[in-house]
Amino acid sequence: MLELSRSCIPYTPLKRELKDSRLALVTTSGAYIEGTEPFAESDLRFRLIPADTDAKTIRFVPGHFDITQGTLDANIMFPLDRLRELLDSGEIGKISEYHVSMGLTMELRKLKEQVSWDIAQAVAKTRPDVVVLTGG
Repeated sequence: MLELSRSCIPYTPLKRELKDSRLALVTTSGAYIEGTEPFAESDLRFRLIPADTDAKTIRFVPGHFDITQGTLDANIMFPLDRLRELLDSGEIGKISEYHVSMGLTMELRKLKEQVSWDIAQAVAKTRPDVVVLTGG
C-alpha cells in the first residue's frame, strides 16, 4: 500500500455544471451482478456493470470488510440508484453506459502498472465528466 500512497493523486477541475455532466461509478468494493462470477482472492480482473442493472442484483464478495449493509442495500457501496435519482431530478446530465468494479488485491505493482491503465481506458470509453469512486 505504501507504493500507491506515494503516487500523486490527480485532480482535474470540473469544467461544466453537474447538470450538464456525465457521471460514472468506479468501485473497489468487489461489486458484481448476481449470476455472474464473483471476484476471487487477489483478483486483478475488473467487471463492467451496465447502467441499467437492477441494483437489487448487485452482490459483494465477503472477506476483507463488512458487507452486511451493502447486502441489504447495494447503494451503500455502489450507489447506482442514487445516480439515477440525480439524473431524474436533473441534478446531473447523464450516466455512463456502464460502470467499473474491481475486487481487492495485494498485487499493488501489477495493479498500478497494468490494471489501473486498463480500468482507466474502460472508463474513458464512456467519456465521463465526473467519476465517483467508492471503496468497500
